[in-house]
Amino acid sequence: MACGQSLAVSDALVPIGDGHTALSDDDRQDLIPTYIATRGELFDAEQRNIATALLRRAPTPMQLLNDAYLRVLHRSMFGDVWTWAGKYRRSDTNIGIEWSQIAVAIRTLTDDARMWVEHATYAPDELSVRFHHRLVSIHPFPNGNGRHGRVAADYLARGLGREPFSWGAGLVVDTDSLRTAYRTALERADGGAISQLLSFARN
Repeated sequence: MACGQSLAVSDALVPIGDGHTALSDDDRQDLIPTYIATRGELFDAEQRNIATALLRRAPTPMQLLNDAYLRVLHRSMFGDVWTWAGKYRRSDTNIGIEWSQIAVAIRTLTDDARMWVEHATYAPDELSVRFHHRLVSIHPFPNGNGRHGRVAADYLARGLGREPFSWGAGLVVDTDSLRTAYRTALERADGGAISQLLSFARN
């Protein structure tokens, strides 16, 4: 069965700023649609691409926990919009690990997560959130890492018999506060405390 109806990407977590703000020439360099000129148009194009991607058949946990599948998933989510979709970044950023270590880090993560599944190391929700945190921390792609990581975690949770996460949708806060809560929870998880991110994912 297609899974698009039950998965949410949490649009509010995407910091698009003023939708009328014009994209710079650098921003537009790797865009595929030629009509996109503002951040609002970019956001709409990405969301349409993601909505189509979520109509794909959901993977099993072992299909998902694979370097090649994670790249295919990113390409399916952003490949109509960006030329680099599905390709690991080739430069360092202020977020994530050194670009030259990405492929090894992803393979280590997927191997670890497979072991977690096989040995039931964590409860399904915690396992999926831990996977999400490490994937986002690696920051493998030039952009779209948060949305890609949330979809991957939703697929993993679903494959382990749980509902997809809400990613803060149940919190009665404004968009900026929601993003702050998400970032804070990720930072706490960086220090080893996963409970806040787990709570955020289920609220």
